Amino acid sequence: MILIKGISNVSKKKKIEVLINPSREAQKKIENYTQEQVDELIRAMVWSVARPGVAEEIAQFTVDETQLGNYEGKFLKIQRKTRATLMDIINDKSVGILEEDKEREIIKIAKPMGVIGALAPSTNPEATPVIKAIHAVKGRNSIIVAPHPRAKLTNKKICDLMRAAIESCGAPADLVIGIEIPSLDLTNELMAQCDRVLATGGGAMVNAAYSSGTPALGVGVGNAVITVDETADLDDAADKIKISKTLDLAASCSADNSVILVEEIYEDMLKKLQERGGYFVNPEEKIKLTQYYLG
Repeated sequence: MILIKGISNVSKKKKIEVLINPSREAQKKIENYTQEQVDELIRAMVWSVARPGVAEEIAQFTVDETQLGNYEGKFLKIQRKTRATLMDIINDKSVGILEEDKEREIIKIAKPMGVIGALAPSTNPEATPVIKAIHAVKGRNSIIVAPHPRAKLTNKKICDLMRAAIESCGAPADLVIGIEIPSLDLTNELMAQCDRVLATGGGAMVNAAYSSGTPALGVGVGNAVITVDETADLDDAADKIKISKTLDLAASCSADNSVILVEEIYEDMLKKLQERGGYFVNPEEKIKLTQYYLG
């Protein structure tokens, strides 16, 4: 991991340059990698964090540091979600000619973006850096991860593991760099200096990414509203809603937030949710819950 200690008086621009420069050098060294070479790298990156013994350690470490979610949820995300994402992209072509339209004489050729600036949230710090990193490297890019301060040690642990895995494959470790002492200023500067931003965080941070002057892909506050109508398999829907609302204590932005039921199946669906442990909060309890959480 690259350190920027001992330069506390240096400007934020210079601090990020200290990370950008080696990241760019590392990216240049793999920009001519073959498909087989980049796929070997991302397999090694995922295995470094998802392998038996390590996944358990990361899960517990993440809960201890962030005080968000639970061990069981963190373990499933680091051990399964990262591997599932790898399987989703491993057979995708990301090097060379991607498409060819002979009739129109158009060829689409994959080209690396350069240095990716990635923002990682405190709610999913065990999986987000890995998933963003393998997507970046799959495209022969390098990545710098700016974690939420609440998850900075988790981010360091995960980035260090991926760096070691990359190096073991003969590639430069600086393909993955984590900001060890994160701050809003450094995150904003990273977004200004990198070549593409992948922003996962609150609405304000995603808006900042879109306003950074750098091309950005952002995901803000999630927690989708689930609609269940009369055509749905109610048992299946209830099972999935329960899983989503309980996995990692619903810390992830992908967790279901609320449920809209059409009148025709309203009572039946409520019953099925209650059978699975769901609790129907009455108006008085709703007021108490609101006062408890919002003070």
